[in-house]
Amino acid sequence: MTVLLSVTFLALIVLVGYGLANAWRHVMRNNAPLPLYGMLRHQGLTAREVGDELGVEALAHAARRCALCSYGAECRQRLAAGQAAPADCPNTALFARLSRPVI
Repeated sequence: MTVLLSVTFLALIVLVGYGLANAWRHVMRNNAPLPLYGMLRHQGLTAREVGDELGVEALAHAARRCALCSYGAECRQRLAAGQAAPADCPNTALFARLSRPVI
């Protein structure tokens, strides 16, 4: 029984480690700036304004969601075309809370 629990625990550690390593590779592979900041500029906002309004921790959390998102290339294309974030963006709620008319 102890051996079975040990093997299960070891397998869990290996899976979590693999997931973290895969996420790290995904983030490090892409050297381009995060689309989050471009989307904020698209709405007429700066990171400083968002940090002042919501707090630095909320902005950091949004940046992590953006860094680990699989739609990074699509977001960069949408930014280049002047379009808004995709509907399934993990930061859609953040953008909705912060939307301002662009002058």
